[in-house]
Amino acid sequence: MIDNEIIYNKEYLVILPVIDSNLKEEFEYTFKNVFLFNEKKDSVKQIKTIKKSHFKQIIFVDYCVQYKEIINNLEENQIYKIIFTKDLGAFSEEKNYDLFSNIMSLIEDYNIKKVGFLDYNLYSIFRSKIKCCHISLDIKQVEPKLEFDKNKIGLLNDEENPMHSFYNELSALKFNNNKAVLNNYNKTTKEFLKMFKIKHTKSKDNMSGNLLNLYINFTDNNNITFIRSMDKGVPCILGNNELLKGSTLEKFLSVESDDSVDEINEKIELVEKNRKEILEEYKTFREDYKRKSEKEIREFLDYSIELKEEKKYDKLLTIVVPVYNVENYVGQCLKSIIASLPKKIVKDTEILIINDGSTDNSESVIMPFKEKYKDLIVYIKQKNGGLGHVRNVALEKAKGKYIASIDSDDTINKNFFKDVLKAIEKDADIFICDWLTKTNTNKYETSAIEYGIFDNISKYEGLIYSSIMPSTCNKVFKKELFDELKISYLEEKFEDLSTNPFLLLKAQTIYYVHKPYYEYYIRSDSIMRSSIGLSMIDVLKEFNNRLNKYSNYCTVDIDLFKFYTISWRMEQYIFNQLYNLTKKEKDNMIKYLYNNLYDEVIDMFSNNYYKEMINSFKDDKKEYILKRNKAFKDKKLNEFKMNKQEFKLTAPIIYFGDK
Repeated sequence: MIDNEIIYNKEYLVILPVIDSNLKEEFEYTFKNVFLFNEKKDSVKQIKTIKKSHFKQIIFVDYCVQYKEIINNLEENQIYKIIFTKDLGAFSEEKNYDLFSNIMSLIEDYNIKKVGFLDYNLYSIFRSKIKCCHISLDIKQVEPKLEFDKNKIGLLNDEENPMHSFYNELSALKFNNNKAVLNNYNKTTKEFLKMFKIKHTKSKDNMSGNLLNLYINFTDNNNITFIRSMDKGVPCILGNNELLKGSTLEKFLSVESDDSVDEINEKIELVEKNRKEILEEYKTFREDYKRKSEKEIREFLDYSIELKEEKKYDKLLTIVVPVYNVENYVGQCLKSIIASLPKKIVKDTEILIINDGSTDNSESVIMPFKEKYKDLIVYIKQKNGGLGHVRNVALEKAKGKYIASIDSDDTINKNFFKDVLKAIEKDADIFICDWLTKTNTNKYETSAIEYGIFDNISKYEGLIYSSIMPSTCNKVFKKELFDELKISYLEEKFEDLSTNPFLLLKAQTIYYVHKPYYEYYIRSDSIMRSSIGLSMIDVLKEFNNRLNKYSNYCTVDIDLFKFYTISWRMEQYIFNQLYNLTKKEKDNMIKYLYNNLYDEVIDMFSNNYYKEMINSFKDDKKEYILKRNKAFKDKKLNEFKMNKQEFKLTAPIIYFGDK
């Protein structure tokens, strides 16, 4: 079992074969989420890495034989797309033709939703045959180097790239007495240069510092070389292709024929005279190209890639400690927090202790810590408002980029914040660890992913379907998640359930540590051991309201998510409570349930996963639950005779609850 791993929840993943990694930089800049697949390494291990996370779309680049294996190992409802990077001219090579034939077979055999062509000519040919689009890779812009050698002209296509225009370009340079800059040349080229006495020089970087560059051919619509050259401040003459169509640069930089040495020579002279104007015009072209690329990528993905502006925070980490009548425990809690803080982040951390109207001696325990760690601890004393209110005050006051919350009657492992720091260094949205549950007589580990139940789904789904998913205490959140969702905690019991699931749905990167770092104590005065009252009805109502509001963030099966999040809480904390109430209390609770959660409960009764659970029961238990559900639907639950012991429905997942 891997102890530390990043689990992704993203709209898409681009799988780029290592063999095509010459485009790695452009793919990573354009798509951000790129996985380099090495055909020569163990495919099982690589597929497991892909499968542990959740991606709505899988995008294959070109083809490798393992693509079918990847598809067969992922979920049935996965969306697949393909990007083909080669151009029409490349089909003259048999290997590229075979490559495309394999892609067409993949499209026919599997549910490939869309194909993106980098080459406009291929897009034009296939757009009436398959669902496809043309896409332009975005390219990171660099600052131009305006110093150049007016006698040097770079040749960006060479004898290794079989374009006959290469020798016409050299001939044109002979006419105007310029020196060719080449990155390599073979025996044939050497003889050609010698025969025609063409001045030349060899350079590893034959793109920078030249008067201009030549990339003249009609079969390669790869925009990247042109953009790189122009970004560096070196005008680049192209063959007549789609890139410059309609642009003011077309008259300067596009030749109509790569066979005409005279035309190439004329273009060289034209660029030499108008170099400054060309580079100025290019600024507008570059902005238009970026917009065009973003539009094409958005249409291909059916999703808009947003670049978030980096926010500034006064601190790296805020650790919130809510305090209410915990004089016997808060000292150990604070000791464990301070002992776990790595020295390198102590100055960039604040421990925010919020005393929520304690009536015992909690404050007298806290103050010595406050005096000893003046630069670390911030102490707030307020009237009692409940745990949800404390969490909201913490969100308002916290100065940290990340926010952790440790209950004052719990402790943490000495390595807790050591691994949190690793998550922060990876810029993860959320850190999650397992916890060690302790009672007066026993202790046991509770995994944040309940592996026996969720073996066939991604680890991300395992995290959000698990019973301890809503807990705040085994997680550290980026504060901006709260800001972006404009979400806060309900100021009631079980406040975490109405908030934290939506932070998990929003998060794109989760750093998961499969170790019980959070030490969770169950005591007689915890919420789980006290009367629940009507709080769960309110919380589930708000949960459903927020799920409707934030449904666009839900990239998983929403019915399954609702089932694992709502069904057993509904049964355990609402229906099961009715067994233990007096008639008057029961009638009041049923009335409150009808007035506030009727539609949501009926919706759960019709949930296919809930139905499957009921159908899995023994006949007598199944019959009882169906009769009870009908009584609820008919609003006759008050009249229904409840069997307190034999038919009591327990949670489908073992759970010890929030305190």
